[in-house]
Amino acid sequence: ATPPVLVEPFLEGEIRDRYIEIRDKRNREVITTIEILSPFNKAPGVKGYTAFIDKRNRVMASDVHWVEIDLLRGGERPREVAHKSDYYALLKRGGTLGPYEVWYCDVRDRLPTIFVPLRPPLADVLLDLQAAFDEVYQHGYYADDIDYGGPIPSPPLRPADAVWAREQIRAWQAQRQASSQ
Repeated sequence: ATPPVLVEPFLEGEIRDRYIEIRDKRNREVITTIEILSPFNKAPGVKGYTAFIDKRNRVMASDVHWVEIDLLRGGERPREVAHKSDYYALLKRGGTLGPYEVWYCDVRDRLPTIFVPLRPPLADVLLDLQAAFDEVYQHGYYADDIDYGGPIPSPPLRPADAVWAREQIRAWQAQRQASSQ
């Protein structure tokens, strides 16, 4: 027999959409859903995008509060927030038609502190996105895993932002080099 060539089967991996639900302690009802967007749910034509839009529409039509955080410059955005900034966080309070509360920020801005609603009589909780991002970045060792020497991912930065980003990377690399000596 002629020896065969062995080829590994290509199994399409399952991508799980991660999100946070705040639930009522007494009856376990969902009060607030916090969704942090990923490339998987920002690419039209991909199963994750359709699932995300369906979930977004379903939750926004309910009494559940919806918090949507997009820290990705690329991909599709809902009409309400498209082409207004590099990043955004959106709050749609449950049981209302609007208006949405939106926090816009650009690549050089500090991420905002936003409201996360609970149920009355409890007041909204403040979520400092910059502090949360810094904590995850530090404890997730992202500085060790990301190649900051390569090209800036698409979409391209505005020229002034690209200059600023290169300066930030140079300063960060110099600081890391100095601290390793």
